[in-house]
Amino acid sequence: MFEAWWIERNVPSRSAGPVNHELEANGWALKLKAPPMHDDWGNVLVEAKNPLVGEEWHSKSWKNLTRLETLSIEPSLLAAAQTCIIIHPGSKNLRIGRASDVNPHTILHAIARPRRPNGSLHRDPVLIPTVVLSRENKLQVDETYQSMRGTLQACLRSDGTPRPATSTQQVATANNQCIPIQGSASKLQLVTKSDVEDYIIGDQVLYAHPADQFNIHFPFRHGDLNVHAGVGGSLSSVLADLETIWGHCIINLLEIPKSELKHYRAVLVIPDIYNRLFLKELVGLLLTQLGFGGCFLLQDHVAATFGAGLGAACVVDLGDQKTSVSCVEDALSQRATRIRLDYGGSDITQSFYYLLKHAGFPYKECQTQHPLDGALLTRIKEGYCHLNLDFCGLRDVNFVVERPGVPTLRYHIKIGDELLLAPLGLFNTEVFALTGQDKRGQGQANAPSDPEDPHDANYLRETSRRAHKEALENQSTSAASMDPVDNSTNAGAQGEEDLVVDSLAADAAPDDQPQQQLLYSLDQAILHSIERCSSDEIKRRMYSCILLVGGGAKFEGLSTWLHNRLLLQIPFQFRPEQTEIIVGPKEMDPSMVAWKGAAIMSCLESAQELWIRPAEWKKVGVRLLRERAPFYW
Repeated sequence: MFEAWWIERNVPSRSAGPVNHELEANGWALKLKAPPMHDDWGNVLVEAKNPLVGEEWHSKSWKNLTRLETLSIEPSLLAAAQTCIIIHPGSKNLRIGRASDVNPHTILHAIARPRRPNGSLHRDPVLIPTVVLSRENKLQVDETYQSMRGTLQACLRSDGTPRPATSTQQVATANNQCIPIQGSASKLQLVTKSDVEDYIIGDQVLYAHPADQFNIHFPFRHGDLNVHAGVGGSLSSVLADLETIWGHCIINLLEIPKSELKHYRAVLVIPDIYNRLFLKELVGLLLTQLGFGGCFLLQDHVAATFGAGLGAACVVDLGDQKTSVSCVEDALSQRATRIRLDYGGSDITQSFYYLLKHAGFPYKECQTQHPLDGALLTRIKEGYCHLNLDFCGLRDVNFVVERPGVPTLRYHIKIGDELLLAPLGLFNTEVFALTGQDKRGQGQANAPSDPEDPHDANYLRETSRRAHKEALENQSTSAASMDPVDNSTNAGAQGEEDLVVDSLAADAAPDDQPQQQLLYSLDQAILHSIERCSSDEIKRRMYSCILLVGGGAKFEGLSTWLHNRLLLQIPFQFRPEQTEIIVGPKEMDPSMVAWKGAAIMSCLESAQELWIRPAEWKKVGVRLLRERAPFYW
């Protein structure tokens, strides 16, 4: 038995009634119960529960308790959480930790390597870069913002009074008088080649010395592996970067030697829209290169429902570079409902900076492509942007510009409705033309054939058509001796069956792409996703529960704004009694809900059938994913 903690008898010497104490220790919820003194004051019952282990309560009782005792829990449950590593990679941040941890470690998901002599230079930006707008596109963006300002001016506050709006000129006039306050020299230091042996990982990448020309790589972009034609853009290079980053975090943050990973298991949280080839390589990375003793894959939307404790929901993940929507029921993400849009928090940051420049932003030297300036703008956006109509007028915003080796500059500026206009881009996606035009909806594409997985969907579809064709030929041959009337009837039946087979093949062949690949706003993407559900009952259920997760879901008032937009558009026949939009379930950070859900699922008894072992992977290969993956392969 595992001795989790010490419990001391805590019964007052003169207690006339029963004693009930509730406390928390090491992530476990504890209940200490004792009967009245006159009954049997020596009897004490302790119950314990850990949500990462399960929902059941473990209990132990003592009689004639007169000394310190230990509460013992079966070691298998606690050890399962302590020896399971949850890895949730994102386009910007990596979240990694043990399943027993309260919160994961969060670092910048990037690596910097010194450029080779005479080699090419490649630097992935922290923020999605802006593009040069044509005159027509710039005019459209400005008109969209002007229309949004008119909408805000027509809104009412929660008390029913008109909401005063602010103009660009008003904000610019206030900021023209801003003079930065110079402080002492910054103690930050840039990281040079002499400070590192081979690479820089995490937040230190922001401080890589520009003169040393580091190659900076983000292994994930727009929710998928960052494979490109530049330096370090091959699939093998991206996988090598992931191995280095994840291995570094496991050794230095989790303090687990790499030689001990054979005793640990890993759960990898993957996007809801995935590439089978990439997943095969990632499983090989976990089991072969890193050497874990087992692993399984879990889609981020399914993990989010586990973290929120929901059986069914329309999950909306607002990430840094992509927004994804799908309907999840009974731990399965419905393939036809998946939509991924290539805009997210980084696009909101760039549009926020576009608005600030028009409002007299006094920090004129700001460059969004500079890592430290990109991180600064992101902090201002996360700290001040909102969608709460009760906050109006000019607001004070303070920030500090800190560069290594130079004095710090403290700015005290005013910002008005720009704080609302930036996140409102989620509902007016025309403004995201600032970062490029190609942000249309994408669905789950059909995977190319894999020689290691011969019995894939293409094989099953072709063999089923061939079997149908042979059966129809045999039927027509046997019916040749029948009269013309019957023969014509069979010919018609054959034609109908041909149509059925062809239609089945046609339904399976095309990719599950959103109609016309339109640029959906957030509310339109949710409506389109739910409309692709298979039954009216499921649609009604999805409209009743919408879960917002991801770092982009932290704007105050976002759920209320989205709720009001959806109520005007939900078809009458599918309207539920109540539409609930959940942000930060159980008081969790929305960006950690999926990680927490994966931690919970890894400890469930039903998850034991999902683990893939290294020996099995070496022997069977990718075919194991068809049998073990908790989603349709």
